[in-house]
Amino acid sequence: MARAGLQLWGPVGRWVFLNWPRGSWQYDLICGAIIAGLFVFPSPPQVEVAPLGLDDVLRAIETADEGLTSFEANMVTTDHFALFGDTEVETGTLAYLKPGFLRRELVEPALHTLIVSEGMAKIYIPRINQAQYYPIDTSEEGQKLVVPGMASAPELRAAYDVTLAEVQPDDGAGRVYVLELVPLPDTEAAKLWTSITLSVREAQWHPAERIVTVQHNGDTTTIELTEVVRNPDLKPSDFDLELPDGVEIIRHSTAAN
Repeated sequence: MARAGLQLWGPVGRWVFLNWPRGSWQYDLICGAIIAGLFVFPSPPQVEVAPLGLDDVLRAIETADEGLTSFEANMVTTDHFALFGDTEVETGTLAYLKPGFLRRELVEPALHTLIVSEGMAKIYIPRINQAQYYPIDTSEEGQKLVVPGMASAPELRAAYDVTLAEVQPDDGAGRVYVLELVPLPDTEAAKLWTSITLSVREAQWHPAERIVTVQHNGDTTTIELTEVVRNPDLKPSDFDLELPDGVEIIRHSTAAN
């Protein structure tokens, strides 16, 4: 129904009811004309807001990260191995708490827990009744890796060639901006990936709802987050790894490559 037609209903309707009783021909004629008018009067045009440019998108991501202390989400990870043409899909949940706490719980294809906290990565695999502990590089060299979504716009531009590859139309939940990041030569990111693609939805901005990384051997990893809850009440103790009795613990002196 057109808004202009609805706006006429109030005063005209009151005038009709006061002058002619329901069921009279005058009443039916005027009501019919009003109903027809609802479809004749044009609706006011909807003003569409233009998509943001790259600089504004980067600032929006940075601002969203500044207001983020933690998040929880469902996660699907798809690894494609170029050499063999194989694809593996893992599903589970992800929890994150600043400044450096992470918990990844895999459900399919098998139970698997990854905890990152206090400079240590802990992996528990119930199937083999084993847990492995890896120290995380917290040296100055290790801190040079710039992670998209957790760095400022100038830091991203210093480590990557950043382009706005695509703006997907609003599907009812906001536009999706697709960013392409190519690591610049001689950066830590360039040692790991040839490119990173981020899909961020406006209004949420961070974390990205889809991340695709491409390695030098052609392998790709796609991470998709759904049902994201921003700033849940998480504590560092939520990232403790509780192991049942009898689990073999293997402690590594350096992080795995």
